[in-house]
Amino acid sequence: MHNPMLQHWTDMNKNTLSVLKALGEINAAAMTRLNQRQMDMINLYVESGAKQLEVLSESHNVQDALTAQSRLVSEMNDKLIKNARDTVEVLVDTKSDFSSWVEKGIESTTTSVTLPNNK
Repeated sequence: MHNPMLQHWTDMNKNTLSVLKALGEINAAAMTRLNQRQMDMINLYVESGAKQLEVLSESHNVQDALTAQSRLVSEMNDKLIKNARDTVEVLVDTKSDFSSWVEKGIESTTTSVTLPNNK
């Protein structure tokens, strides 16, 4: 016996699972990209610390050390700004993905909410 209501319920559950899977994929992609941004920041700080120690060990006077430190701070600032821009780009992309996901979900929900006629 084929029950249209049961079939409709099964179809709605399959649709829900696919929608939730898409949400999980969006979240996983966002977390992967944000984790990469964090790793880049950690590497930046480690690299900057190593360069500062190198500069201090190679400096022959205070003026050389200050000039080198100033250059390093400027370089690090540029890298921090780039990383911040990259992070904002990840967030904007994720927002766009979520917006698309919501629009598809609304469209899918409105088409699947109508119940089949029991004829």
